[in-house]
Amino acid sequence: MTRSRRLAKVALSGAVALTCALPITPAQAADPPLGTVRLSSEKRIEITYLWAGTSGFQYRPTVGGSTTWVEYPDVVPPAHAGPDDLATGTDVVTTRSGSTVTQKHRPTGATATVTIPSGRTYRAALGWSVLTQDTGGALHVLRAAADGTTTDVPVIGLPTGAQITAFATGGSVRRLAVVHTLDGTTSVGLVDLVDLADGAFRTYVTGLRADSDVVFNDRWLVADWKAIRVDAESGTQPTAVTGLPGRLEAVVGDQVLAGNPDFLPAGTQPALNARSLVTGAASTVLTPSFGGIGPTPDGGALATAGPSSLDWNVHRITPTQDGGATTDKAARIQASATGVDGLALAGGELFLYGRTTGGGYPRFNSFQLDATGRPTGQQTPAVRH
Repeated sequence: MTRSRRLAKVALSGAVALTCALPITPAQAADPPLGTVRLSSEKRIEITYLWAGTSGFQYRPTVGGSTTWVEYPDVVPPAHAGPDDLATGTDVVTTRSGSTVTQKHRPTGATATVTIPSGRTYRAALGWSVLTQDTGGALHVLRAAADGTTTDVPVIGLPTGAQITAFATGGSVRRLAVVHTLDGTTSVGLVDLVDLADGAFRTYVTGLRADSDVVFNDRWLVADWKAIRVDAESGTQPTAVTGLPGRLEAVVGDQVLAGNPDFLPAGTQPALNARSLVTGAASTVLTPSFGGIGPTPDGGALATAGPSSLDWNVHRITPTQDGGATTDKAARIQASATGVDGLALAGGELFLYGRTTGGGYPRFNSFQLDATGRPTGQQTPAVRH
């Protein structure tokens, strides 16, 4: 096979299709391409999670792009599903239309409907629970009952006169955080959703900044870099968490995770770091890691990480029995295609010339070709100009 024929058989998907005018008779059919290559942007894609549960998650690029569902192939969710079993709420997808909240357990398809009473305002939903607020400011937990009605559990313990400023979900379907101010002081507490007879509220951390990060699971609450056990006795003071760059992102097991720092020293890669809330030991969970980091309702977290746009993945972070955290790749995020301005072929490599950073400097990127002209391997940066 001549070099010109090899060049003619490489098709470029997404941007350019390369063909050459070769002398063939009308009776001859053009051979199919030997392979395809795609010049990909070097910019790693940031994503937003639309839903996450025990069985998988849903995401889409923060800018443009379509929605993607990811299923965990090695996970068997709890078989039972229903509002009387809060643990199965980790796989509930919630939709709302007016005063009707529909809850669907993804693995089994079981559904439940919660009706918000007149005069109530929808505030949040997690698992099988729906948090609402009445005209007097009181909070109520609603859940579907077996007979088709809606059970209403008042939240007890919110300080009189407290003004609620935010609600936050975290690594739990049994608890929901409420940020509130009282007499000029900002505090955070948890609504305990342990069972249908509960709904108790307890304040854990006071004296917060208005923009404080709040993360929690069924073991720990961390707010404004102050940590406290969820089961600590009333009156217990939180302890400071120090030495982690970035923002509070999640609590997994006994590890508080921090990432997405606003500033980094020159030559430093962004990372997802952790500190044990038991021993104080610090560790690096993923690097380079930035963008899509957040808790999942089953007590884990999701985070994007990878060395380049060609190896950029969503990692699933789960707690270990000893309170640590472990990571596994859950999904590959495909780099976006970019335009090709020029082509070259030499030394068994196909070179594509283009601006792969979306407005940055133009450069060559190459693909190795085998003896038949088929592209092998991933895109590799070659020569800068």
